[in-house]
Amino acid sequence: MTKDVTLSLRIDRKLSNKLEKHARQAKRSKSYMAAVAIEKFLEIEAMEIERTKRALARAKAGGPFISNEDMARWLDSLGTENPLPRPTANIRLR
Repeated sequence: MTKDVTLSLRIDRKLSNKLEKHARQAKRSKSYMAAVAIEKFLEIEAMEIERTKRALARAKAGGPFISNEDMARWLDSLGTENPLPRPTANIRLR
């Protein structure tokens, strides 16, 4: 069984007001809402770190990668009347 610990942090008034409003709407305390937000943030950060590690391993292994030109062309087409299909990896570095 884990024990709760007290954590003190400084946040600006605007963020505090947003937290207070959200806590009232959820019928929870500001502390509870802050703890949930921190937990979600840490989950997202852990996923991003894992994705970065996988990408670095893929890079060290030589790919495959999507060329910058293909990616730029695809991104530029998004939101237009004729978006291009998602590009495929076509470059190996080794």
